[in-house]
Amino acid sequence: MRTIVVGYDDSDASKRALDRAIEEAKGAGGRIFIVSVVELPLNPEGPQNYGTLDDSPAVSLPLVVPPELEPVKAHAEERLAAARVPAEFFWAAGDPAREIVDAARDNKASLVVLGEHHHSLLGRLFGTDVAATVEHELDAQVIVVE
Repeated sequence: MRTIVVGYDDSDASKRALDRAIEEAKGAGGRIFIVSVVELPLNPEGPQNYGTLDDSPAVSLPLVVPPELEPVKAHAEERLAAARVPAEFFWAAGDPAREIVDAARDNKASLVVLGEHHHSLLGRLFGTDVAATVEHELDAQVIVVE
């Protein structure tokens, strides 16, 4: 079974990427892992102590999908249910390229599908081109859908 990771943010480009991943999964009997990334001011997986640290154990809050990702998740699940392709939805906080690369490695993905986002030269120089970063860091096949 082929494992496919899709970076998904509910943009038109990511919808086309999800459609392409669905085609690939149907053709190869694959499974899709959808990764949505939200930027948060603090790492939700880290300690939740604010103020003076003492010897008491760090308090961790349970991780739930942030409210702004609920419609993103719902739209992706609707598309996948209609296509009858097995999939899981993951969300992460942080840099989208880093989180997609980590998800692909953690799930031993053989394919990553991303929607193309147009970036300025300055943006590419400062590393904001997610697709370029993912392609550079992974050994897996990367498809960028226009």
